[in-house]
Amino acid sequence: MHKNMQKLYENIGSFLAFDPHSVSVEDFFGQLANFRLLFLEAMKENHKKKEMEEKIKRAKLAKEKAEREKQERQHKKKQLIDMNKGMPLLPAPPQRETGRQVGS
Repeated sequence: MHKNMQKLYENIGSFLAFDPHSVSVEDFFGQLANFRLLFLEAMKENHKKKEMEEKIKRAKLAKEKAEREKQERQHKKKQLIDMNKGMPLLPAPPQRETGRQVGS
């Protein structure tokens, strides 16, 4: 069994391009475990970064939409004001008499 494990370790050494005679099994698996931890940490960081970028993008789009809506409201308000300026003012409604006669 030991010879089989040694043969498999030599095969993995040639596959991953390291000398299995100069690197101990413990060192190899220690480095492999360290690589795995760093790789998973990098994946988490990349995921967080992507989420943050998406959040910033959504906020930017929301801000642009709000600005467009504000400009549309201002434009409609200006059109309404211009429309009212172009129309003659309506005469004031006649005042109702209170039943008293003036000058009596």
